[in-house]
Amino acid sequence: EPMIEIAEELEKIALSDPFFVKRKLYPNVDFYSGLIYKAMGFPTDFFTVLFTIPRTAGWLSHWNEFLDDPENVIVRPRQVYLGRNNVDYKPVTSRQ
Repeated sequence: EPMIEIAEELEKIALSDPFFVKRKLYPNVDFYSGLIYKAMGFPTDFFTVLFTIPRTAGWLSHWNEFLDDPENVIVRPRQVYLGRNNVDYKPVTSRQ
């Protein structure tokens, strides 16, 4: 299968690239599951939903754990928005 050969080569290149090596970055499960979904005939537009469905079980499990145990603290990374503030909205039709 040419797509798998391409994916394996991309993974090999990424795992030897200094950027990825330094940050210990690896292809996630979606890298290969996308190929599987494509081979099964799913349109690419469906991938986001297909990637989300199995994660829902984990999200619900964490939420259930949180609700059941008052002493359980589920740590979430802090997110800080660093973008611009008070940007004027320009309708799509008037953008270039």
